[in-house]
Amino acid sequence: MFFRFVLIAVMLAMSACSSHSPSPGPSANKVVAGTYKVKRGDTLYSIASRHGWSFKELARYNGISAPYAVNVGQTIRFGGARTATRTTTSTASASKARPVAPATKVTLRGWAWPLQGTVIRRYSSADKLNKGIRIAATPGQPVYASLGGKVAFATNIRGYGNLIILQHGTSHASVYGHNSKLLVKEGQTVSKGQKIAEAGDLDTDRVQLYFEIRQNGKPIDPLSVLPAAG
Repeated sequence: MFFRFVLIAVMLAMSACSSHSPSPGPSANKVVAGTYKVKRGDTLYSIASRHGWSFKELARYNGISAPYAVNVGQTIRFGGARTATRTTTSTASASKARPVAPATKVTLRGWAWPLQGTVIRRYSSADKLNKGIRIAATPGQPVYASLGGKVAFATNIRGYGNLIILQHGTSHASVYGHNSKLLVKEGQTVSKGQKIAEAGDLDTDRVQLYFEIRQNGKPIDPLSVLPAAG
């Protein structure tokens, strides 16, 4: 399984009091029962930190794989249902107190190529590890936002190098992998055509960009929505 996309708040995870490293045992305030519905602006990091979990521990418990993205409306489990009502109430209150940015209206129109180059591998619905396209690049070649949105994820993920996920409204996301350098941070708003990274060959055999588009959490063929090359 590759990704599921996510909306995120500005560096909420990085500023949270809990560490990103898994802890050997539950913290004093760790929620051990109940569920939480992912809301606009949440990341797995922020959810984990608010409930006393490490994000990796919570990811393992819920079967979420790297890059640990979550969907709006997705249910995150913390254990049994004995205190589900209390947990839901407290998390809902926390969410209500947190300002939420208006959603960006996005359709499948207006997508732009993130990088100019030859497509060296196409989308395959049968290949679990290749749900996007791969575009040949030169070292340091600019990588641009295919559509305006928010940076949901920007970090190094083993197997994908420096990775960026942009969230476009509530239904769409785009993924940019194998970059040598990231130029944006989680929570940042970017515009279509803005330079967000520089191409590289991290965790791959040649300089390239892995590019993916997801609609309602499911990958679609980027070539079906990108303008004709050339």
